[in-house]
Parts: sequence; C-alpha cells; structure tokens
Amino acid sequence: MKCVFSRITAAILISGLVGACSPSPDAAQEAGSVRVLAPLSNSKGSYSLDIFELKGIEDLQTMTGKFVRFFMSPRIVNNHLEGSAPKTRFIRNSDGDYIPGNEMTQQLVTLYAHMQKLALLDEELGAGGINSWPRDVGVAVRAKGGVNNNAFYDGATDSMLFVPYTQDGLPIAINGGILAHEHFHSLFYKTVLNDGTAEVHSRKDFLNRILMEDLSARERKLLPVATEAELTDEQMHFYYHLAFTRGLNEGLADFWGWMYTGDPDFIAQSLPSEKSFRSLKVKDESSVNSLPSEDVIKRALKVYYSTGNKQRFVDYVTGYAYSLGTQFSRVLKRYTDIYAKAHGVEALQARKDTAKIIVKVLPQLKEDFLAVGNKYYASTDFVNAVIAKMQVTQDMKEEECQFFSEVLNNSKSDSTVKYSCKKDSGWSIEATVEGTTPPAGESSSK
Repeated sequence: MKCVFSRITAAILISGLVGACSPSPDAAQEAGSVRVLAPLSNSKGSYSLDIFELKGIEDLQTMTGKFVRFFMSPRIVNNHLEGSAPKTRFIRNSDGDYIPGNEMTQQLVTLYAHMQKLALLDEELGAGGINSWPRDVGVAVRAKGGVNNNAFYDGATDSMLFVPYTQDGLPIAINGGILAHEHFHSLFYKTVLNDGTAEVHSRKDFLNRILMEDLSARERKLLPVATEAELTDEQMHFYYHLAFTRGLNEGLADFWGWMYTGDPDFIAQSLPSEKSFRSLKVKDESSVNSLPSEDVIKRALKVYYSTGNKQRFVDYVTGYAYSLGTQFSRVLKRYTDIYAKAHGVEALQARKDTAKIIVKVLPQLKEDFLAVGNKYYASTDFVNAVIAKMQVTQDMKEEECQFFSEVLNNSKSDSTVKYSCKKDSGWSIEATVEGTTPPAGESSSK
C-alpha cells in the first residue's frame, strides 16, 4: 500500500461510488459537519475507503476544527508549534461529499477523522478531560538529520508530529493504530509524567538535538563515565526506573493501538522491520505469561553497562524500553482475550473494558512512582494495581485468576513469595511467604 492516494484516485473512477465530480473551490466556506472520503480502519484492523462525517469543522481549506489544529512544517518556539496552516484540495461528487484531491489532503482528512474518533473514545473509556481540544498536529515535519518514517508525541508542546513517510507500507499519518499509540502517550504524560521529570520518548533521538539540552541537572549528573566499572546504586535506581517507565508507557501505547484497531500487527503495516519484536501476536499464546522481574531488568542494565559503549548507554536504555514494552502489551492482550472468553464478551468490547481499567490505573501509577523512594517499582506492582482496579468494577473469573497468578509468579524476584487463587464469595489472588500463613482475607489485590 505504497500510496493510499492512488486508491482514492481509483475509487473516484468508479462511478457507482462517486458519480460525477468537479473541483471544489468552495471548500473554504464549508463549516460544521462535512462528509469526506477517507481510508479508515475498522475494528478488525483492515482498511477501506468510506465516507466519514467530520464534525466541528471551522475551515475545510485548512482542515481546522474542533478536534485538530494543523501546522505545516512547524518549528518549536517557546514550547509551542509555529508554522503555516496547510492548504487542502478537494473535488466534490454529485452527492456533495468531498474527495481529497492530493495525498496531503488525504492525510489531513484521515488524521482529523482519527482524532475525532479518539476524542469520543476517551469519553467512553473514562479519559475525557485529560486532553484539551483541538490537538496541535505538525505534518511534513522537518527534523534535523533528515529523520523520516516516524511519529512522535511531544509532551513539552503537547503536540503530535509527523515526519515524511518514504517506505512502501501504509503511511503513518493514515495508520490508525500508530495514531492511537501516540494519542495514548498524551494520556500517560498528563496523568503519570506531568510533573515534568520524565519524557515520553527520547526527544533527542527524534529531533536530533544535543543530548545535554534534553537532560535535567540530575540526569547529567547520572550520565555514565567511561572510567567507572559499574553503575552506582543511584545510577542503577535512576536507569532502572527510566527503562521501566518508558517500557510501560510504550507497552500500554502498543496495547492502545491494538485496542483501537483490533490489529496486533498495526505497527508492521507501516514499519515492517518492527514486526518481529513489536507484534502483539505470538505463535503460542499460552507462552505469554510473564513480565520482566526487577532482577532481570537490573541484570540487563549491568550487562550492557559492563560490556557496551558507556557513552551510548542512554541510547541502550531507550532501546531496551521498547523490548520491555512489548512484554507488557502482549500480557495485556493475552489477558483481554482470556477476559473476553470468560465473560462471553465481544472482542471489541473486551478491548475497551481492559482499556477502562488502564485509565483507572494511570493516576495510581503516578502516586506509586512518587512514593517509591529508594525502593524499586516492579512488574508485580503494576499487575497488582491492575487487579485492584479491575475488582472494583467486575468479578474475577477463575480463568483470569489463574492467568494473573501465573504472571505474578513468573515475574517476581522474591522466590519465597507464592501467589495462588482463592475462592470465597468470588475469586481473588493471595500472596503467601514460605513458612508463614497469611492473615485471614489478605490477598495481593488489596
């Protein structure tokens, strides 16, 4: 699908779909609700050309409206986007529908449509009010170093940025899964990282800035030194949580992309090289039963630090975060599939139900991260947070209990702790320590 625009051109030629068309000079006067032809994904992850009603349009010529404010090739000035508005080109069919007349217009229309759908989805999932609308979106972004084939949520400007796409797949600006992924980063940033102490992505990698510009004073102090044989305790604590937080952010964002599209390979549609390690689909679903333990993450950081290029250690941590993230997204997908079967829920509704739990967990993550002190936040802490929020709104079935207890047992560093399912009035998970008996009623979800 090298150029989706070519498919629109083909569709225009199908008289049954479009009918007679003519250039539309009156696009600048259109406002309110406007019907356009756009390549959108359905709940099963496939794409098709459909007429979609864009709402809240203020100026169709610049695609400005209630949900998006576009900037063409913007600059970042004082943490705001600055740039000219794009100019659209449409033709109009006999039914009054607007057909994008070039590739850029097609991308703007599709971006607006997805932002509109994601805004409504936020409300449905309990995330309404986290973001403000319209969202700032930069297109045809020119990043230093000639970066292509990427999208980026920038927390500092609260904007989504899209650089040119040059590969042969589905353009990133049209890929609903990637748009939902980046949209989730805005939710995570504002509910978990909004104290300004952490980034969503590596801004330096995307914008190709000098490393020292994007690091806080504490981060500069903790940069590895070539003469140091090992990470200090303070460095280990910092880089552990940097990797964990970014990994969890990326994993939840990948889950969000799947939740929105139903496609476990949504990233590969635009970036096929990412499929082998970012896909949420695995050959043996039953093997998805663990998350990286505290010891595993520490060991990985120690190994790279002792054997790798210390000046590139920060880059390694960023890359390692994506590997961690895939484990989180796969476990959440596996849970969602188990939940759907156990509760007899349709696949789309199951994905939304899990997303509602994640929305409830996000503020808890912020509290937990701020309270961690000198301790380490572990994968088991996250799983227990999910269980606790889940049990507020629904009863846990035996299949869910067994899966969560398996994940907890496979993800812990403390070998003396054992998680198991317990049934009283309903199913719950209790943690016991070898040689001890837990207090009556105590469980891991409390």
